[in-house]
Amino acid sequence: MNFQALLFTLVGIVGIVRSAPVPQKLDIMDKETIDQAHSLISKILKDIPTVHTAWINSKSLTLGHNSTRLQLQYLKSQMIPSAPVLQNISSNFSLETCFAHIVKGLQLHLNLLKEISKSTMLNQTDKVKGLKAEIRDLIDMLQTQAGFDKSKQASDNHHDLTKHLTGEYMTQVAAHLTLQQLQDFSSDVLRSILSMTSDKSISENTITVQL
Repeated sequence: MNFQALLFTLVGIVGIVRSAPVPQKLDIMDKETIDQAHSLISKILKDIPTVHTAWINSKSLTLGHNSTRLQLQYLKSQMIPSAPVLQNISSNFSLETCFAHIVKGLQLHLNLLKEISKSTMLNQTDKVKGLKAEIRDLIDMLQTQAGFDKSKQASDNHHDLTKHLTGEYMTQVAAHLTLQQLQDFSSDVLRSILSMTSDKSISENTITVQL
């Protein structure tokens, strides 16, 4: 390939790189923040089964068991508000929207855990306090990083779980369903954070090539 042909090829490659879509406003999640978020959500996922063991003594309430999910589907629809759905970052689901959904979902589960942990029919354990503290730390970090209104986020999650905590078994069911949904949602949060890490790496490499 002669020099002129090589030059045209390089110009074409740079044009393609320049026109490649760069993820929106990835600078609101720097590497340190992503690492901290990854660490906190990993701790939350690790501590959920521990809290479940401390709270739940019914063998019929198994965390992550598909048959248990099906059996309790109706009760879940009546007792536990659904978590926000997380999608891949795109023109229809921006990074800011993803942040807002993550914070709203975490706040929802924190409120539910606070309500359930007041029950005298469950073991009062420091493990629950630790899990709530981890969720609160992640919420605070993301709110601060994205500049969200903390008072508004906290008021967006109303529920009426207390009326369902009528006995030991129903209280354990509520605790199980909350922890199960929190585990599912936290797994989605982890995938979103890992996706942000990948997108940020692509963005940084694109900028390097452009320079």
